Amino acid sequence: MRPVYAKLFGTYGDAILQEAEVYNEEELSGLLDEMALDSSTKLDLLNLFFDYYFRWSADAFAAGLHLGLSLLHDEVRRTGL
Repeated sequence: MRPVYAKLFGTYGDAILQEAEVYNEEELSGLLDEMALDSSTKLDLLNLFFDYYFRWSADAFAAGLHLGLSLLHDEVRRTGL
């Protein structure tokens, strides 16, 4: 991901995701509690889940931002705004 997209996500996207409360660590932790895992493995898995969640969220944000800017640019070119 381009550094500018990462900064934009950190500024805007991350706050929106936190408000949406779509990442539920307690729920994941509860599911892992049902498995025979030691605490170190459980923590490693929770960290891995969060890392993937953050990475996918940031990539989706960057793709959406790029698409939105492309569509806006195309609209400006067609209408001459």
